[in-house]
Amino acid sequence: RFPLWKLCPNQEAHGEGFLLYKDDVCPVCRNPSTGGGKEAVRFVMACRDGHLDEIPWHSLVHGRLGCNKSKTGSIPPALRKDSIRWHRRGGTLSDITLECPRCGATKSFGQIYYAAWTCTGRHPQREYGERPRVGSCARKAKVIMRQAANLRLAETRTLLSIQSTNTSLQNYLQSYPLDAVMDAMGPRINSKESMIAMLENLRAGGKFDEGRVDEFRRAGWDEIKQAMDDSRKQTPDTYRALIMDELTELVKASKYGAPPRGAKRPETDLTFEVNLADKRIVRAQNGTAFRITPVQTLRTVTVQTGFRRDIPERNSTDDWPKRVDISYREAGNTWFPGVKFVGEGLFVCMDAGDGWSGCVNGAHAKAWSEGAGDAGSYSDFVFRDADFRDELNPGFVWWHTLSHLLIRAIGEEAGYSPASIRERVYFESDGGRCRGGILLYATQPGNEGTLGGLIGLVPHMQKILRAALDKAASCSGDPLCGDAKFRKGGYNGASCYACLMTSETSCEHQNMWLDRHVLTENMP
Repeated sequence: RFPLWKLCPNQEAHGEGFLLYKDDVCPVCRNPSTGGGKEAVRFVMACRDGHLDEIPWHSLVHGRLGCNKSKTGSIPPALRKDSIRWHRRGGTLSDITLECPRCGATKSFGQIYYAAWTCTGRHPQREYGERPRVGSCARKAKVIMRQAANLRLAETRTLLSIQSTNTSLQNYLQSYPLDAVMDAMGPRINSKESMIAMLENLRAGGKFDEGRVDEFRRAGWDEIKQAMDDSRKQTPDTYRALIMDELTELVKASKYGAPPRGAKRPETDLTFEVNLADKRIVRAQNGTAFRITPVQTLRTVTVQTGFRRDIPERNSTDDWPKRVDISYREAGNTWFPGVKFVGEGLFVCMDAGDGWSGCVNGAHAKAWSEGAGDAGSYSDFVFRDADFRDELNPGFVWWHTLSHLLIRAIGEEAGYSPASIRERVYFESDGGRCRGGILLYATQPGNEGTLGGLIGLVPHMQKILRAALDKAASCSGDPLCGDAKFRKGGYNGASCYACLMTSETSCEHQNMWLDRHVLTENMP
């Protein structure tokens, strides 16, 4: 349990003030339900390297002198161990006074809150019921509210199950333990009967459930064999390569459908489906054609790879706090907590040349290109894949800016809240040409999206696109917003919460790499 210290506000029973204590119940009133007696204290200590620990209330109140226990004989026995009086006389932290009931030592909580303390190097999330394990850390720890947003900034990675032949069978064959068994048995799985027999053995051992076995029973051998072949394809070994694989499959699906038009529909559930009958071509004011493709079925897999504690530290030279790994390893594999969702989406790309076109140019695009030449000076944390750093390319900025404008326009035209739509921005360059795309999707369960509302906007995308492009021309924050220019080492050009920035849960890039100027000087 963490934290162990609790605060009981039952002043009538205590005589005066609230009471900080470390037992399961308040040592004075003995009633854990009185006044929220089970509520853990709202403050903990943390540092930029990801460590977290209880506040050592006794040592901070007493300092180096310690407790002389001069009043021990005159106080109730219940207060003689692990308790601190909490006196609140106003609304600020400095109005809170902590008092030791044994010796009468006092200290303002404001002094404790704003000071820097020695870090214990503890990771309570790794203790699993053991005694606290402290280490060593050169950082200074700060007192912080345990509900503070910056105490745990999660790092997540999302991938989409996008293949033109993607079915639930293929996903089962690529997951543990079935993938390991398939590698071991190899050619011996040469018929539907041998496949079912192998699955039955796994089911009997509790490693495969009956529902999944039934899906294989419903499928024909040709479908099972196709899923086996697809599951053996080489998996890209970088995150950027996985993203580019998604772009290739989305462009392919926008031309041929998914499953491809004319192909036999599988008997099992699809995790990626595109019906070309609903596709639309919409044009910007100068005639540039965009292909709007509805994705009727889309599955996302989101994993959390770690987190950071963004604790301020005086004179720190770090741009970003240290990342804390939360994976665990078993049988040679690295595992992360994750979740799967199924929903829908809209894919937007250029209609001509499989999405390829010329690259953006202009004075503002040139400034971004110069910034890309200094990409090594940026922290790895700000990029989707730190080995490539595509986000500084002005072409990526162009597509990302358009993505945010579309999210805002959809919200205004159709009533979607910005937090309900997520984005995936694609970009690649090849010599003098570039290709990009945007996937706007809603997969998390809730009132918005996942029920056909998003793909139902396809017939209205001509109006929505023009409304989005019109928004790039001005901002209610102008001239201040419009006067902002991207400079080497920066993260944005002309952008603010009035014109471009959207919900943090919607933007995959933390509201960075945005610039209205790059879009307006390359207006489609």
